[in-house]
Amino acid sequence: MSSRHTLLVTSVIVLSLALAACSGAGTSLLSRPTSPATSTTLPPATTTIVVVTSTTTSPPTTTTTETPVVPVAQFTGEERTQPITRPAFLVKIDNHQRARPQWGINQADVVFEELVEANMTRFAAIFHSRNVTDIGPVRSARTGDFELLSNLNTPLFGNSGGNPTVMRLLDEVDMVLVGDTNVGRAAYRRTDEKDAPHNLLTGTGEIYASADGRGGTPPQMFSYRSQGDPLPPSAQPIVGVDIDYGGYQVTYRWDDVLQGWARTQEDTDHVDHDGVQIAPENVIVQFVKYGQSVAYAGSPEVKIVGRGEAWVLTKGHLIAATWNRPTSTDIAEFRDVDGATVQLTPGRTWIALPRSETALVVETSEE
Repeated sequence: MSSRHTLLVTSVIVLSLALAACSGAGTSLLSRPTSPATSTTLPPATTTIVVVTSTTTSPPTTTTTETPVVPVAQFTGEERTQPITRPAFLVKIDNHQRARPQWGINQADVVFEELVEANMTRFAAIFHSRNVTDIGPVRSARTGDFELLSNLNTPLFGNSGGNPTVMRLLDEVDMVLVGDTNVGRAAYRRTDEKDAPHNLLTGTGEIYASADGRGGTPPQMFSYRSQGDPLPPSAQPIVGVDIDYGGYQVTYRWDDVLQGWARTQEDTDHVDHDGVQIAPENVIVQFVKYGQSVAYAGSPEVKIVGRGEAWVLTKGHLIAATWNRPTSTDIAEFRDVDGATVQLTPGRTWIALPRSETALVVETSEE
């Protein structure tokens, strides 16, 4: 008897990790001078699975060889040895001039900057992939924070109290409150380096201990490029962007040495408490609308559910995009002019939330 052998290579499947992010409406694209730049990319995890099936006339045998999926951090796209299953910790951080320089801000995976007064901003920072000893100064919650929390699968939320209406409405949000008014000295402390209210600190160790196992594993927020992947054809090299929040003038400039977007505020380099320049690998300028908070008429409330325009800054380039977040529980999608999901450089991302026509692109140097 002769036997017949058939070798069937069923498939090579390349899996890569996915998308998402945040929300509101508007835009503006102007041009002004400064200084050029280039960069390199860090790779997100990709996995190749090869399945080989061998079939013969006598009982068939199947051999499967799989390369394990490499887990990545949900908010940075950086490779990990183990998946991160703990909840995200989102905390309000002061941006008043007496609060700067802030503690721990460079270790946050994602930082949102939102208007909290007519011309003053505050940060909402997500800590997840790193353990950080000192974070702050921690400040109060606003109604605009609710939509920052609602798509993170029951995150932990840190704050230093808030208006009574804000605190009552916060009970309806899917989150675990670990603020100073309910966990107190177990997780918060004041430093003599600054005056109250700009001196309240916390840390991830105390926060996760106070949560006592509560909270859910967050979804992945963004998509990331693999090593060697090109930017989309629509990506344009730029020097940076300027953002006018009213009382605060903020700039981001590509820094080839830091491989990030160096931030200034009021013409001063923005550094953390350790004196390290803030220069995230990615900056998203997400143009949004603001309404009036039901808790306090003088407090703007950011609108990040809906759709609008965005500028995605990565690897020394700007990618014009649209953002779309249909519901509170959705992660925002960012798509370029060709409809493709925008992919970031693995690393930290700062998301600016200005109104329309309050930002401009700096394309050339002043020389």
